[in-house]
This record gives sequence, C-alpha cells and structure tokens, in this order.
Amino acid sequence: MLVYHPAFDIYNCAFRMLQLLNYVKQSEIEVDRLRIWDFYLTFPNESRKITFPQDLIELKRIFKDKVNNPYEDLIDPRRIAERMKPFQISALRYLASYGLIDNTLFLKNIIKRTDKNIPPELEEKIKKITTEKENIMKLVQGFNHLALWGIKERTGLLEFRYDKK
Repeated sequence: MLVYHPAFDIYNCAFRMLQLLNYVKQSEIEVDRLRIWDFYLTFPNESRKITFPQDLIELKRIFKDKVNNPYEDLIDPRRIAERMKPFQISALRYLASYGLIDNTLFLKNIIKRTDKNIPPELEEKIKKITTEKENIMKLVQGFNHLALWGIKERTGLLEFRYDKK
C-alpha cells in the first residue's frame, strides 16, 4: 500500500521551509527551530498541545478554539518529528544546493536566506497561505523571542536537557 503525506516529501518540505523563511524576517535561524516550526506547519492541529508563555495567552486562544478532530491527532508527535528530520535536512540541502540558503552557515546548523531570487510564480505561491497556516505563522512570530531550548521545552518535540540555557 502506498500512502502519501506531505510531512515525508522533500519538495513539499522545501516549499514549507521557504514559506517560513519568507515570513520570519529573522536574518539567521537555528535548524532545530526551523524544524519545529515546519512540524507545526505540517500538523497545525498539534499546536494546541504547546505550553504557551503568559504573554502569549491571546495566541493560545486561537489554537484552543480549534475543532478537536480525533483523526488529526498524532499518537506520538515527538516520534513523527524525528521521522521528519531526514526529509527536513534533505530539503535544506536542496535549498542550499540551489543557493537559496547559505551553505557555510547551514553546516553550522544556522539557516540564512541568501539574496538569490525565487522564480516569480513560486514566490507568488509561497506568499499565498491559508488562515490555518497564517495562525501558525503568528505562533512562529510569538515564540521568536524565546531561546531555542525554551521552544523545545514548551513543544516537547526535541530534546533540550543538554542545550545551553
């Protein structure tokens, strides 16, 4: 049986990464941070399980109001995030090979968008986002001030105990 899911598609992942890099106006972003946001862009329903800081209580309400659909719940989100990792890294290598992200920084686990232009038709598609994805982008912006270990801790997707605090 052949089953397709965008979480395990390198090209779809590269597209999501470009959407995130386009939306987040940060010059440099850690690979793990980008991986976490890509996970939530792929599985927006999982965002209601995040532990929100007190200053983002309004943002929490957006995700709490989602309809609880048992078919969209993941049994083990952390495991799915780990299964997505090789696809995410391959997608980032793909973007680096085209010169869309800085390869030398990528080797240091930092992602920085280069000045290379994206074809106009792709740029147009990257800018078109659904309301659900727009809410995830608000989540990304809201959590942007937190340290990486703090995001890892609040999402529970990646190991953080050995990270610098």
